[in-house]
Amino acid sequence: MDKLDQRILELIKDNARLSYSEIGKSVGISRVAVKKRMDAMENAGVIRGYRTVIDEEQAQEGIRYTIDIEALPEEYPNVVKTLQADPKLEEIYSTTGECRIHCVGRSRSKSTMEAHVNYLFNHTKGIRKVSWHILMSDLRKGSVDAESKN
Repeated sequence: MDKLDQRILELIKDNARLSYSEIGKSVGISRVAVKKRMDAMENAGVIRGYRTVIDEEQAQEGIRYTIDIEALPEEYPNVVKTLQADPKLEEIYSTTGECRIHCVGRSRSKSTMEAHVNYLFNHTKGIRKVSWHILMSDLRKGSVDAESKN
């Protein structure tokens, strides 16, 4: 990767919907050259996809929540397979610590969220411990007055 590739990445980081022509105008190359560079970065694994960031409060698609799981070492692969097959889980990460997994899910209500987490805990062999939390607000959208949180 060179400086031109870095400039392209900076442009698409904040707006992945820019056209090849718009990117080319910004960096001084043709749209065909931009496409070739972006294809090469995708093939090299530098660009791993394009995401849409949705404001959960505006979309009102339900509650987002996190689940932190501690699995028994001998059952860790089976727990991971079960979580990967769960359509309510949007993201699944391995984390530091022994056999720990962090998931992000979505549910229509608190009661369906709780039922989902309880089902996972009670029906997935090898889960030692589970905790979950509802995601409240995206703090990147602005500062939070610390006094209002006391």
